[in-house]
Amino acid sequence: MDTLRVFIRWLETVDGVEQDLHTKVRSPDLSGEEKSRDVMLDKERADRALEYLRKYKYASRQHVVLTLLWHTMMRVGALHALDVGDFNEEEQSIEVVHRPEKDTSIKNAERGERHIGLSDEVCTVLVDWITDRRPDTTDEHGRHPLISSELGRVHRTTLRRDCYRYTRPCVFTDECPHDRKISDCDAAEHDHPYECPSSVSPHAFRRGALTHALNSEVPEKVLSDRANLSESVLDEFYDNRSKQERMEKRRKYLNHI
Repeated sequence: MDTLRVFIRWLETVDGVEQDLHTKVRSPDLSGEEKSRDVMLDKERADRALEYLRKYKYASRQHVVLTLLWHTMMRVGALHALDVGDFNEEEQSIEVVHRPEKDTSIKNAERGERHIGLSDEVCTVLVDWITDRRPDTTDEHGRHPLISSELGRVHRTTLRRDCYRYTRPCVFTDECPHDRKISDCDAAEHDHPYECPSSVSPHAFRRGALTHALNSEVPEKVLSDRANLSESVLDEFYDNRSKQERMEKRRKYLNHI
């Protein structure tokens, strides 16, 4: 509704609608719980997915996609925007850059640009992908996308499908927690993984990774800079810790006062 109101306000400037029509567009008054989605990937499931890919599809596109989403906490738009040249092996970092003129804009535009430090393990996976597995193609702007296919830069839909596909429980076990027969399940097919109730989107990786980091006592300022979001947004929309867990974390800092 907020977006619609902005659009109608623009229509008013070109005389497309009657003046002040935007004032009649009311946004619902939602509580914090209603505004926050609680779907997230917990660390145990993330570890299982990454371990499976590490063992059976090492340095594949899917392995790189899930590894970067979990370890960097970046949005899928940022992942889609990365070029090979944005990865600095020597400094063990990756740079997120806003390039709207070349069809790879990122959320928050220039304010979303940042360098993200990478671990030894993540760097090794990226080097092996670039060296041995990455299709050496360019996009329509002559750029070398980090996540590429034989046709060029991989579409965001493909990145989402990778997440849905490798968070299905049937990938790791022959049993389905939803009492479905795997051989007859549409979600078990390559093109329909999102139909599995247990599969999750890229945003669930971001939410789960941030929650795990908070539980591991990583300072909120560090996470807000790394994931490109404010501390207030981090607290309201991404902190999935219970009230009891938050209390115990505070207790550790306040007991000596």
